[in-house]
Amino acid sequence: MSTLVTNIGRIITGRLEEPILDGDSVYIENGKIRELGTTITTADTKIDAGGLTLTPGLIDSHIHPVFGDYTPRQQTLGWCESYLHGGITSMISNGEPHLPGRPDDVESAKSLATLARKSLANDRPGGVKVRGGTLILDGDMTEDDIEDVHREGVERLKFLMPVEERQRARNLVSWGHERDMIVLMHCGGTSLPGVKSTDAEMFVDIGPDIAAHVNGGPTPIPDDEVTKLVTETEIVLDLVLAGNQRVAVDVLEMAADRDELNRIQIGTDTPSGTGVTPLGVLLEAATLCGMTDVSPEEVLCLATGTTARHHGLDTGRIEEGRPADLTLMGAPKGSAAETALEALDAGSYPAIATVLVDGEVHVDGSRNTAPAKQTTTIEHT
Repeated sequence: MSTLVTNIGRIITGRLEEPILDGDSVYIENGKIRELGTTITTADTKIDAGGLTLTPGLIDSHIHPVFGDYTPRQQTLGWCESYLHGGITSMISNGEPHLPGRPDDVESAKSLATLARKSLANDRPGGVKVRGGTLILDGDMTEDDIEDVHREGVERLKFLMPVEERQRARNLVSWGHERDMIVLMHCGGTSLPGVKSTDAEMFVDIGPDIAAHVNGGPTPIPDDEVTKLVTETEIVLDLVLAGNQRVAVDVLEMAADRDELNRIQIGTDTPSGTGVTPLGVLLEAATLCGMTDVSPEEVLCLATGTTARHHGLDTGRIEEGRPADLTLMGAPKGSAAETALEALDAGSYPAIATVLVDGEVHVDGSRNTAPAKQTTTIEHT
């Protein structure tokens, strides 16, 4: 199967070092990007982009799925498909703590992470690539426990609550790193009953890879501790919609001043008490663009390729050989902006026109954003 996208107004690469790419066409074959600026004129599916901006599919760096396309936290069915209509083609689980009646013993935690990883890999809910199955760490876990889940394909570990014995926590991080696993840690105040708060000193001492919702989920750590995380560590800084936006802006500006935008990733921290937010990554991106001097093309890279790099994903960048997970977006009708980048720069989220996953059109006109000023034309031959 092949797809040809022509008449593209602007291509956002997903790479901070070169966020905008010259070219007005992309040729896709068997789900992968084969040529940029192609001279090929025939394909099974032809998409006239109408001058819209082509970006990698957005990646939500912080979700809490359970199974399939249902979230018991908000009793909502079809939430993943709805996020796809917000331009999100991939999601990364930060654990499955919202399972009703979730047991807290070690074996159950391992089983939940393994089952979530496999079920979400076998059946993409709503067409979205959900990277499920993040093991919620417990102070009683051993290296054998980490090996058990690693052998079953689990790629991420997370401290949802502080492990009181710090050496034990450091061991868990070390055991994960020896297996190329990514270690996250809850950053901020209590988010669920029984969950304890964390502080910057714990991050410095324990050394995880990612500070999950560094701007609070929903309550952030004190400002001086946020500054310490930015200036005294190299930890990845996760900015989420379900947090404190003033702190998110501060963190982004500090990272930009230090020439460390590569440490930032963008997500929603949903479904959660904040709700289900299909446009959450777009809304977070618009907030950050509208309230900082960081360019919209750079912020879009943070929501795509930078997040992908933090998690070892093959998607998130518009490059030959990469999966064709793509979004065409533009300025919404009624906006003073003329392009998606101008809309973001003004603090508004753009309109989603078309979303492709592995080169297949999954969205032809978003049901969640306003319509774009320009429209795509799709022809199947």
